[in-house]
Amino acid sequence: MSVNPLQADIRLGICLFLFVRFRRDGTFFLLCLNTPARLAFGRQERRCPTIQTFHHDREIAPTESMSTDFYNSLYILTENMLSLLYTFPKLESTLNGKNADIVIIGGGIIGCAIAYELAQRQVRVLLIEKASRLGTEASWAGAGILTSHASTHEPYPELCRASLEMYPSLATRLKDETDIDIEFIRSGTLSVFFDEAEASGMISLAERRVSRGFTAEVLSPEQAWELEPVLSRNVAGAVLFPEDGHVRNPKMVIALAKSAAKHGTEFLLGNPVTGFVRKNHRVIGAIVNGEAVHADAFVIAAGCWSSHLTILLDYPMSIVPAKGQIVLLETILSFMQRTIDGLGIYIVPRTDGKILLGATVEFVGYDKTTSVDGVKQMIDAAVVIAPELAQSAFVQTWAGLRPYYKNGPCLGYIPGYDNVVLASGHFKNGILLAPVTGKLIAELLTAERTTLSLKPFAPSN
Repeated sequence: MSVNPLQADIRLGICLFLFVRFRRDGTFFLLCLNTPARLAFGRQERRCPTIQTFHHDREIAPTESMSTDFYNSLYILTENMLSLLYTFPKLESTLNGKNADIVIIGGGIIGCAIAYELAQRQVRVLLIEKASRLGTEASWAGAGILTSHASTHEPYPELCRASLEMYPSLATRLKDETDIDIEFIRSGTLSVFFDEAEASGMISLAERRVSRGFTAEVLSPEQAWELEPVLSRNVAGAVLFPEDGHVRNPKMVIALAKSAAKHGTEFLLGNPVTGFVRKNHRVIGAIVNGEAVHADAFVIAAGCWSSHLTILLDYPMSIVPAKGQIVLLETILSFMQRTIDGLGIYIVPRTDGKILLGATVEFVGYDKTTSVDGVKQMIDAAVVIAPELAQSAFVQTWAGLRPYYKNGPCLGYIPGYDNVVLASGHFKNGILLAPVTGKLIAELLTAERTTLSLKPFAPSN
């Protein structure tokens, strides 16, 4: 069964809000029947959790009886309920014959960005996601930072800059098309330093950027305090990167999917791809629940699970998970205006008064547990940078798995196949690179020529 990405959420919302009682303290009860209700996602079923109390916001951790996928569904539902309630066209497809022009495997921000760009080109797209909803992994967990500080014209920095420049117009289009504000804010990044060693490196970077036509401004301590009064009086200075920004990435995933759905994209959720059908050195189908889903071309955009799919095509890739822990704090509104970078962490202010601290980089497999040590390091560094954060309220911590590839990202055809494209390995910059990745992969699949060369990022490299 083919499912629109938000129809499942609307069904979930109907179930939940039949059994919801709100309280004055900002929490609500989910009142479930003795026999848990069943919700269909794709061809599988998921049970509702037993009675629990949750804050109606994203960041309260799921309890033991509640799956992470279900909790993520709750977050997206409650944060975007008004924007989700609109009429979808009835979506139907069969699992015989050609189901789509292009099948995308992976429903994170990269897969949804590619679906969005292809849909804009009137391409029939079917997106398959193993989870019961879209964007439940790194696309949900990331802090949404959009930065590009490199001073060279090498291919990767150029790719990052091109994607950053796409954000203002993309945010406007998505708001117009979907009525979802992805909260793109171009407020800049303030990179602070505390000693001469740190100052030397940061100032040299700023000077190189300016000499090559990029923006950066070296600030004295007084200038830094004027921009962000909460900064420590021990700060020795800072560099301002004014073109940087940040975005509410879970909202962006939903907006991309919603727009793609309006233009005909279909979604198959809660169904993993377990194999491929090959004929004459081409892939003609993806196996889902024992049946073949046929298309002319296929895109693998499954994050750090992408290598599990390429191995099914006899092409092993070393795309591995890199865990990143995040801490969420709550402060007064307008505590700070821009992202602060320093002491190995970043501090990201949100419009709702919450503050994100991140992030660790840990190669520990597919383990998403958070640790006291990782959380403590981030909080300690944040308090050194902005001492008033010590008085903030601790809300939650979580972890996501970034797709790391040593030569990443991987963008292009998998060797040996002229109709299978890989789009993964974005590591820390998946949110930043989503717009340009979507555009370039759509160009590759429809025009065979891309506005930026993908040769430096070919999987064969």
